[in-house]
Amino acid sequence: MTRTKLGLLGLCAVVFGLMAFSATAAQAEVGAQWLFAEKAPGTKLIPFLEASINLEKDSSVYILHSEILKVKVLFLCTNLVAEGAVLKANGSIGTGAKVKFSGCTTDLNGVLEPECEPHTGAELGIIRTNAGHALLELHELAGGVKDDIVKISPDVGETFVTIELKAPCSIGTKVPVIGKLTLKDCENLALTHLVKHLVEPFTPLTELFTISKTAEHAATLLGSAWAFLTGAHEGLKFSGDPA
Repeated sequence: MTRTKLGLLGLCAVVFGLMAFSATAAQAEVGAQWLFAEKAPGTKLIPFLEASINLEKDSSVYILHSEILKVKVLFLCTNLVAEGAVLKANGSIGTGAKVKFSGCTTDLNGVLEPECEPHTGAELGIIRTNAGHALLELHELAGGVKDDIVKISPDVGETFVTIELKAPCSIGTKVPVIGKLTLKDCENLALTHLVKHLVEPFTPLTELFTISKTAEHAATLLGSAWAFLTGAHEGLKFSGDPA
């Protein structure tokens, strides 16, 4: 049985509002772990320590595409950061993590619509996900090949984010994003110790919708982002191994 060097942690093409992380030990893949390496080349791995993790942009824009009331909708954001995301034991990312998207706008049928500008409270152009968690898992493909992936879940329910829009907006003022989200390492380097890992959605295990789980509300995420350690662990190389 073979296994590809895929998936790592997460949040990449990030949905708006989606992305947060972790899971309980009972749900974790047996043997899943994060691995840290010392800064000096050629040195040994260091013991696991909880570490905060952040994101920085790779794509020029992050896009969530869907259709609402027969209108083609694009939510576009130019930047993102992680908030409260912490690597935990058992290959998980702790509950309570969020992703904040900024520079967000809304296009309706290909035209910028200022009256539908996203916001979070009084913060214009901001989309902030609900709290969530994630964990490393193995996914077996045809032929016995296994991929390392990161499964993202909201802490409560199945709504990753409710995108708030200015009123009056012709598609409404609240757009929930629901479904399933899984991430992978874009460069197939999940098992390699790197300071930064590039991540994106894993299409085979991602099913997103706006408003409701119906064909007309199917949603697609586009974009990628770099994940890296912060705080006391800034600059350390790391990897993720679900088995």
